[in-house]
Amino acid sequence: MPRRLVVPMENQKAFAFLDKATDAPMALSQLVDTFEEMCRIPVEGEDTLLFETVTDNFTGIELFFFTLIRQYPNPAGGFFHLHMDVIYEPNEANQHFSCSVSQKETEEGFFDFVRRSPAYLSAQNERIIKVSVYLDEV
Repeated sequence: MPRRLVVPMENQKAFAFLDKATDAPMALSQLVDTFEEMCRIPVEGEDTLLFETVTDNFTGIELFFFTLIRQYPNPAGGFFHLHMDVIYEPNEANQHFSCSVSQKETEEGFFDFVRRSPAYLSAQNERIIKVSVYLDEV
């Protein structure tokens, strides 16, 4: 039986905002802007931002994932990960991108780093298959 996530009310606001704000079709630039706006909503504890890209078959079909994650502590001692996966068909340009970068590893601002990344520059004009917003616990 799946374990139910117990998310403090304060931390539910960030998820609810991102989930609702990404309902309508948007360009990658708008999605990154929306994620950045969501990060201004306070959560309990110190948060960390992560940027990941990979081509994989997590779903049984090979897809390219452009992922932003906001990580923050949960009361049980682990972390919540609030994901925004922007999913594309793999192509010659994106299938080679594979990164996992924490905001602590960037010398410039995190979102400036994301917007200047080769993966972002390549994906910004590609057709988005799906945007998936979810919260998990690690």
